[in-house]
Amino acid sequence: MRTIPFYSAFLLSLLLLQGCSGGLFKAYAPVTLKEAWASDNTLRTPESVLFDRERNVLYVSNMNGSSKDRKDGDGFISRLSPEGEVEQLYWVSGLNDPKGLALHNNVLYVADLDEIVAIATQTGSILSRFKAEKAQNLNDVTADDDGNVYVSDSERGRIYLLRNGRVTNWLDDTRREKPNGLLYDNDRLIVASFNTGKVRFLDTDSKEFTEWTDDIDSADGITRVGTEGYLVSNWNGEVYYVNQEGKKWKALDTKGKKISAADISYSEEQQMLYVPTFYDNRVVAYPWKLKTKLEK
Repeated sequence: MRTIPFYSAFLLSLLLLQGCSGGLFKAYAPVTLKEAWASDNTLRTPESVLFDRERNVLYVSNMNGSSKDRKDGDGFISRLSPEGEVEQLYWVSGLNDPKGLALHNNVLYVADLDEIVAIATQTGSILSRFKAEKAQNLNDVTADDDGNVYVSDSERGRIYLLRNGRVTNWLDDTRREKPNGLLYDNDRLIVASFNTGKVRFLDTDSKEFTEWTDDIDSADGITRVGTEGYLVSNWNGEVYYVNQEGKKWKALDTKGKKISAADISYSEEQQMLYVPTFYDNRVVAYPWKLKTKLEK
């Protein structure tokens, strides 16, 4: 005669089998992130990296430390080869604390404290500096298909918009959050909050938020990978793969080494994720591929 413990074990086995297809092993990342290369450490507090496929180079923003007087003019942009060689350490100089980067029509847009700096990618010359009124800490930058440039201010909790040479306070209500990472994606913004760890969709017409994923402490950079998912970093040194439904898997963790993962970038052409390591003064590259099944 079969006992109650037998049936209990049988039911538990069924539940576990059902859970496997529903995300029971969500701690197992469906991506492989293993270091391909790391740049040398001549970079200075690199905060953001961006691949330019037209010129086959990487741009890296260097805050060059921090000081009480952040308008010290010692920030700069570097150019790296796709293999991580520093081609021009001081490609553009005379900035303050440059952070987020975005490209549109051969112009590189840089968030620099209270200004949006436009740089010609062909020459490295500064084309314009656009003042953002009352901005305190402009952080990430993203551009839509029409060349509208959105910039987060993580100190004031705002999102600014640069359109036709004019900067406006586009969104002032971010629910007392500190917007950091921005990504324009299919007529919406993806906004990462540094202080709450929430990452949400923001409709650019209605300016209404939709919940997506959370619990990414000190959320920083966002980049799309393929057609089905995204990679989201946090400043502490983690990178998560997040699918369209908001389910996430941890793909990288360098916290134990005290190495940050700031404003990341992914290249479809190179099939590579680029991670600026902030105080570690390097950019580290990781080949990326989606696994066919959930496994360690």
